[in-house]
Amino acid sequence: MNGICLAVFFQVAALLNADSPARAVVTVNGTPITAGDVEFMAATRHVKPEQRAEQDPKLIEELVDRQLVREFLAKRKFVAPADELAYQIQQAENAIRRQGDDPAVLLPKLGYTPDRLKSELSLPLAWQAYVRQTVTLPQTKEYFEQHRAELDGTQVRARQIFLKLPARPSEADVADRTKRLNDLRAQVAAGKISFADAARQHSESPSGETGGEIGAFGFRGKLPAQVTRAAFALKPNEISSPVVSAFGVHLIQVTERIPGDLSLEDVRPQIFERLAEQLWNETVSRERKSAKIERAR
Repeated sequence: MNGICLAVFFQVAALLNADSPARAVVTVNGTPITAGDVEFMAATRHVKPEQRAEQDPKLIEELVDRQLVREFLAKRKFVAPADELAYQIQQAENAIRRQGDDPAVLLPKLGYTPDRLKSELSLPLAWQAYVRQTVTLPQTKEYFEQHRAELDGTQVRARQIFLKLPARPSEADVADRTKRLNDLRAQVAAGKISFADAARQHSESPSGETGGEIGAFGFRGKLPAQVTRAAFALKPNEISSPVVSAFGVHLIQVTERIPGDLSLEDVRPQIFERLAEQLWNETVSRERKSAKIERAR
């Protein structure tokens, strides 16, 4: 769904052997997804060589999704605007020339015929055309009302009690921290200790020294997304259930909500982006149910 990073053409070229890009790793309704496609996406995602074994299966699934959406759009005759597509192709070819390469030579090395390059560059443009026709004004208004606090600049002020997890936590590690925080939550609810004192005594974050104070933040703020979502669901003085993030396990208490003042018009692009992502996920889920997906052995 995001735009193509043109510079990765050159990174990919250095990684591929002359005959390797055409090897099919999976076929979607008869259309092959190749090793060259996987290399190209790995470069656009800045995947490090040591991460490839873990990340390649995810990249392949994303490529399957893209092909399903491409077919979905083709059936409904949604195409990229010709002028925008021509501009993207020109940008790609110019970027290749600036690096001292000939597009007619480099692109085939990547497994990209002119038609295949056009197909890749046109997908996000055709998808945007579909979304613009599909998402209605009433939908954007409804979404804004349902998610107002996330969008209108509202902030919450909060405290946390944080317990660290090992670099590769086991289920037992998570269960242990979760139980400890649930016990503290029960003690605070029973009035046996204040949240601030519990943070001073038990939190493994520097904020523990100030009673767990982490200040005010917006929905797209400084904390992990899981923590922010939990905080924004709370009213003042409410305490969350333990929240697991990539860093550890958090217990959150909101102390104040600061209303925002952004309007629907101010945040319409954000809403459009969210609804486009939601529509993409729904489309992929539906199309996968009837797709013929054959994986190479």
